[in-house]
Amino acid sequence: MRIYYICAADITNYDAQRTHVLEVAGEMHAAGEVITLFLPQFRDARESFAFPARYIPVILKNSKLKFVEYEIRLLFVLLFACLRRRPQILYTRKGFLTLVPGVISRLLRIPSIIEVNGIIADEVKAGFGLPEGAVRLFALFEKWSYRLSHRVVTVTEGLKTILQSRYRIPAERIVTIANGVNVTRFAPRQIQENGEKIYLGFVGHLVPWAGVEYLIRALAAVRTHRPEVHGLIVGEGQLRPSLEALAQSLKLGEALTFTGKVSPEEVPHYINRCAICFVPAVRERNAQIGGSSLKLYEYMACGKPVIVSDIPGLDVVARYEAGLVVEAENVAALAKAALHLLENPELCCEMGRNARNTALEHFSWRHTTERILTLCRTLHGTQISQI
Repeated sequence: MRIYYICAADITNYDAQRTHVLEVAGEMHAAGEVITLFLPQFRDARESFAFPARYIPVILKNSKLKFVEYEIRLLFVLLFACLRRRPQILYTRKGFLTLVPGVISRLLRIPSIIEVNGIIADEVKAGFGLPEGAVRLFALFEKWSYRLSHRVVTVTEGLKTILQSRYRIPAERIVTIANGVNVTRFAPRQIQENGEKIYLGFVGHLVPWAGVEYLIRALAAVRTHRPEVHGLIVGEGQLRPSLEALAQSLKLGEALTFTGKVSPEEVPHYINRCAICFVPAVRERNAQIGGSSLKLYEYMACGKPVIVSDIPGLDVVARYEAGLVVEAENVAALAKAALHLLENPELCCEMGRNARNTALEHFSWRHTTERILTLCRTLHGTQISQI
């Protein structure tokens, strides 16, 4: 199949958006599909991939209107590309606007799929403090981008439920396909540590919904019983100063290390230094949407037992006996779970093996992409009037 994959993400940022787009596109290419990636060029440098990429230059690089400009330019570039060489599928990662692929899909009668990783209207309201009128406009764009698409892929069941209730998208048009992990890059490795330190670890953005403050408090509680236990927090974010202040107030000192931002190549190394990894997500924002956390699957692929909050989607660790689920925002529960695993090393190892096997069998990017391609083939083989 010829697939045009459209995204609005700035892939020069090494974040979850980049990971998802490039891993799925790469797996599509590896599966023998003819894929072209359409993406904005917000910076001068252009990265090359194993598959063709069509960069669309954006002049308003540092403006809040840059995504509007990209959407306008995308209309002409994508329309011309579809007329010149018609694809079998338009596959779009939902961005701030991304109405154009759906419009072109309906205009040229090309089957289209849109992938949803969050509710844009909620994110712009929380992240940018926009007036209610602007938020409603984003919600309107969002609704029509879903309605114009023939199928919608959500990464969690929670997102599927929201799209059904808020935007009235029929359940039969929505398919839930979880995120994945590169099981080659993220794999168990023996890391030689000096001394007898045992690390509890977190990798990710230091943002309010990540719940890292609860992990820091739990670390302090664990150390009253096991002083050889240290904490390792890998990543950067708006909460770092307040988290460092919290660690100082708890007198953790050198028992807690903040690495700051590290390169993608270093992330597996830091995960493999840890005895136990954590996804201590808070209820706000996460409980409704659910979790399909990249870091969870990366921990699991490295063979680490994981302690997670009781957020829908994260409980996969309990289903596959790959870790423990505790009440969200409960410091005592986090500390108790960590001590339980530390005091039962055989259980810890068994959960780590289960985690690795689960990642291999159910959450590799290849597995995720196979499900996406199955959906693409189904749409391609169906009369457009019947979709």
